[in-house]
Amino acid sequence: MAYAVPRTPDIDVLVASVRREFEEMPGLTLTAEQARRLWALEPRMCGAVLERLVQTGYLCQTESGHYAKPSAA
Repeated sequence: MAYAVPRTPDIDVLVASVRREFEEMPGLTLTAEQARRLWALEPRMCGAVLERLVQTGYLCQTESGHYAKPSAA
């Protein structure tokens, strides 16, 4: 019997998906834990996605630890 090998989602696909969510919901702010639960991501992958979005300047992290678009922070 053959078993399906779970595929790791490509980080670029996840980054694009998270960007779309922030575009569709202006003013969205989330903690890393809230983002992880919302998008059903493992903690390390969620951290990598959020870090990429912060590094590119698309998101910023507020003093309270929330992630948001700079215009909403």
